[in-house]
Amino acid sequence: MAKSLFETKLMQSKVKSSNVKLFPEAFLGYFGGPFFALIPNAIINTYLTQYWKNVLGLDKWAGVFIWLMPLLSTIFIVIGNLVVGRLMERKPKKAGKARPLIFLSIPLIAIALVAIFLAPFPASGVDAGGSLILKNGFVVALTLIITAIGYNLFYAFAWPMYYTSHSAMVNLSTRNSGQRGFLATLVNAAQVGAAGFAGMAGGYITALLSLVPSEADDKYWVNIVKDEGGKIVSYDVDQTALFNARQGANTRWMIVLIILAVLLVVGCLLEYFFTRERITEEKVAELESGEAKEVKKVSMAKQMRICLTDKYWWFVIIFFLLYQLGGMLKNNGQPFYSEAWTGTLSMSSTIAIAGAIPTALGMIAIFPIANKFGKANSIKIGAVIAVVCGFIGFIPLFTPWLNGSPSDIGLPINIISIAGFCLKAIGTVPAMYISLALLSDVLDHQEAIHGVRTDGFTMAVYGSIMIAMTGIANAIILGVSSAFSDVLANYRTAMTFVFFGGEVIAYLAIAAMFIFMNVEKYSKFDHLAIEEDQKAKCAKLGVEYISTADRMKLEEEESKKQAEEQRILDLKAKCEKKHLNFEEENAKVLKAREEKEAKDLAVKKAKEEKALAKEQAAKAKFDALSEEKKAMILEKRRIAEEKALAKDEKIKAEFEALRAKAQAERERSLFE
Repeated sequence: MAKSLFETKLMQSKVKSSNVKLFPEAFLGYFGGPFFALIPNAIINTYLTQYWKNVLGLDKWAGVFIWLMPLLSTIFIVIGNLVVGRLMERKPKKAGKARPLIFLSIPLIAIALVAIFLAPFPASGVDAGGSLILKNGFVVALTLIITAIGYNLFYAFAWPMYYTSHSAMVNLSTRNSGQRGFLATLVNAAQVGAAGFAGMAGGYITALLSLVPSEADDKYWVNIVKDEGGKIVSYDVDQTALFNARQGANTRWMIVLIILAVLLVVGCLLEYFFTRERITEEKVAELESGEAKEVKKVSMAKQMRICLTDKYWWFVIIFFLLYQLGGMLKNNGQPFYSEAWTGTLSMSSTIAIAGAIPTALGMIAIFPIANKFGKANSIKIGAVIAVVCGFIGFIPLFTPWLNGSPSDIGLPINIISIAGFCLKAIGTVPAMYISLALLSDVLDHQEAIHGVRTDGFTMAVYGSIMIAMTGIANAIILGVSSAFSDVLANYRTAMTFVFFGGEVIAYLAIAAMFIFMNVEKYSKFDHLAIEEDQKAKCAKLGVEYISTADRMKLEEEESKKQAEEQRILDLKAKCEKKHLNFEEENAKVLKAREEKEAKDLAVKKAKEEKALAKEQAAKAKFDALSEEKKAMILEKRRIAEEKALAKDEKIKAEFEALRAKAQAERERSLFE
């Protein structure tokens, strides 16, 4: 039987280790690759609506279309993600369920990017009143049709192929909760970093290249009238100059398109080659070991039934809906907020640069915090902080002297906006970085209870939410913009509520909901149950059970052996070509390896000795206490251990009851 493209040696994953390592897998596969691949989407998310409004001028002559089309397109986005989820549930291959789709998404996204900016410029000039003079009906209709096709081709077809598959990678990478949490942190860091890059660089670049010329920019203002205090009371917009700027901007966006396509290719290739689906490989190993008779494809209908009856699944899915809607209102509304208050998008970049500081520092701090207090608790506490600090952003609305021209209020509005944004960002850090790891805990819990994984349906729903919320947020932003942009004061108020208020409301709901989110208490029992189920399946089929850890260790040893054989062959070829002595050159390599191993061993031994010294110091301190104090400490420890044991027993009983109920339902369904 002929091998598929993804089974060839050329297309194999470059990751061979059984455990996740920082380099190359974590750094390139889960941070570097996604960072580059997500930048095009971040740019499109943030500036496409500005392109429609300030370049094509759709808000002036197609006001209903500009918000209704993204809203209706969410239907196609959901369908597209469900189709990708279905594709992921095909027969498992060693290349994985998701990785091949990441590779296949490259040409599709490239084509979609071209389509987005392919619409013809619809106007031929401006009339005496400053309104756009549209070209003939055919060109106008073609502009709308191509805009709609490009939008749906990108968001409903091409991007789901990448994003739904990309989003499943943490869930499929490993069962090790700590390693998975680390990967989730990096993946979310890549997403936040890409959005941050779009915000940081995008605002300055759009201003520098005049990519989104706006009526709110005072460089297009003429006939300015001021009162005695110097406050502007009226002005006109030079519509001819603005029209010429829009025509030039439409051409320059094609340069941006080429850069986005290059970043996409680099990112997808890095993510494909430097990731590994260890959980999918478990299923492949089952097939190869003789368990094929027992391995059946889990239908989307069955996955749906499991998910829709799981309260933890609902909690985490509603979380992502609120998180993404609030985040998209913030990210996509940021340029509109900047435009409303300053006339350009430069403040948008300044806010993004400042906001990157707490989110970057948070990436370092959140992992140990989540390990200590739990993922859900960290998200809940962070949400409360985000809500409280978010109200700082509303200060300008209650400060009359800040309602002046962009030139007069630039500095104070920047300071207040940055302060509110940065302090709110501290609270959003847990949700940014550890939410995918929490989703993985939910999927593991479902597998432990029901005996099957729901990656296909869950990631299709997740992908639908994460992409569709962009369209819904854009519809809200553009609808609000169209309704309030004629009066600058009203426009500023509306955009402030969108930029700050949307996320505040979302995090308020998340904080309330996560009071009841406690799936992590089952994690220990989930992993034990999954392993026991795999052992039972092997025993039933009469095949030897090899644990995932042992199997991957064997694979890693085999990989190291093959790498060493290849190293020797390469060195022999090099020596032959350069007329060197192979034995001498090989001895140098082996000596360097031994020195490195000795150094690593010394470092390890030093750490062990330090830990032992710390333990002995603690023991000596305890031994020096009086018998009475020792007894008190030992009694406290005993009580704490008994409480922990009782808590574990209670959770175990709940877990076993859930397993028994699910088993009874499976058995009952066999006779119906």
